Amino acid sequence: MFERDEDDKHQGVIVSARAFASAVRATDTPPLLVLLNSCNSAAQIDQLVDDVAPFAIGMADEINDGDAITYAAQFYAAAANGQSIQSSHFSAQAALELGGLEGAELPTLAWAADVDPSITVLVQPAEAS
Repeated sequence: MFERDEDDKHQGVIVSARAFASAVRATDTPPLLVLLNSCNSAAQIDQLVDDVAPFAIGMADEINDGDAITYAAQFYAAAANGQSIQSSHFSAQAALELGGLEGAELPTLAWAADVDPSITVLVQPAEAS
């Protein structure tokens, strides 16, 4: 389900997994990672890894909005600092635990057989001058 571009309370827009995968693949450079920061999205990640991107993250159950935001913020901060996908994932899970938030076990990382999340880096930090 995707959010509509509205500020008032509203229903989301249902998008099929196939349509979502088609939209993600419709780029000149497909992503290395798809992060589904929504409830019960882990059920989709294996198919995303097979069809769309070598890495995918989804939530194994319902996750509170604040917890999902905390996870995503820490994941992207760690990735932007040159940490591996695996370290970024673990760092984001730790941020949930350190904040006393629930759901640290919900974010689930999946990857293709020919890649390694412990050495794959999304962002190379700039060299200090």
